[in-house]
Amino acid sequence: MTFTEAELREYIQDARAELDFNTGLWRDGSVAIDGVTNITRNTGKQYNRLATGAALLGVVRDARNCFGEAARIYLEQIRATRLRRDIRERILWEGEPRVFFRALNAGLLSRDESLLTEIATEAIEVDESYLDEFASDYPDSPAQYYDMKVHAALVLGDERAATFLDELRDVLDVITDKSQYWEVIPRYYQALLDESASATEAALRELHDFFAGEEPDPDDPNKYVLHDVCAYIVLARRHGLDVSIDSDRLPEVLLKEDIPHEDVELDVDFGNVQVTSDVGLFELERDDDGSPVIAGRIYHPGGREVTAEDVPEREAGQVLSDEWVDAALDEAAWRDHYADDLVADAQEAFADGSLTRKLVVVQDRTDEHLFDESLTTLPIDDIELLKGAGRR
Repeated sequence: MTFTEAELREYIQDARAELDFNTGLWRDGSVAIDGVTNITRNTGKQYNRLATGAALLGVVRDARNCFGEAARIYLEQIRATRLRRDIRERILWEGEPRVFFRALNAGLLSRDESLLTEIATEAIEVDESYLDEFASDYPDSPAQYYDMKVHAALVLGDERAATFLDELRDVLDVITDKSQYWEVIPRYYQALLDESASATEAALRELHDFFAGEEPDPDDPNKYVLHDVCAYIVLARRHGLDVSIDSDRLPEVLLKEDIPHEDVELDVDFGNVQVTSDVGLFELERDDDGSPVIAGRIYHPGGREVTAEDVPEREAGQVLSDEWVDAALDEAAWRDHYADDLVADAQEAFADGSLTRKLVVVQDRTDEHLFDESLTTLPIDDIELLKGAGRR
């Protein structure tokens, strides 16, 4: 299918308008405390649309930058959802590997090495408690888990890729009536490990046919472009394999390594988009005597003790630091979720140094590990551990 320049520019403007709408929802305080997963999902989709429109117009740099923003948002979607394990649907945890896959492929198309490494590192570290929770209920879940792991390992050049591929084959052996994707993807990964350009290209052609068959004649550019196949080609070339497939649904703009000197810029402002907090997820509450408490949430898979190094840095500072608390209270003042009287009391307590700071740790595992002494070096007055927070 051929899209006109006018159609693509209108498509880009529509996506930009959606981003503005999402930003407006956030800045108006209209995003519910458990609604960040939804708004990040939609925002990532809109950046993907922008990138696709730019690519079909032949614009390299803007396409890459928008794929990078999509990848960042997908990663933030994962992180935000983890903090809400106990308050969101269990199926969101089950879908985590698929979101990682979107983030990895958008990262590959962005050519942002730092971002791609960050995403792949988090993907490869997804805990095996995922399998404990979902393997018996959802037959595809183990396959998606190991598919994500192989993909991430190959991005990183991690030697565990071969082991993860063996695990993927094992779980696929028990799936009946497998799709063409599950038949082909192990061969693609093996071809990369074998450094075989011919085998890789053969697998890529089959993957192309599979994805093209899923959407044979779409009128949406975002469905027309086969982003995953483009990402597979980029990954193969990262491994030194000279592969290519001739298809209108694989824009050359997404596959070329160098940005041409004559590359143009779209007359579109891609900045000023915010749909997530600078501090992450926090709550304001009162203790038994009515004094205000600020509770900052972090995610930790379990399997070992929680340390000071596990308390993350957000844009506003390390969780529960003075800078972080200050930013959190500023946010609480304009978001509808927080009661005005509680915000005022918390601000007063923060000013006089009496505000209690509680660390809430969301964990997937239910093991015996707790905390180590390094946490005493941080400004934390109380700790709550939610073990098995997403389990049902």
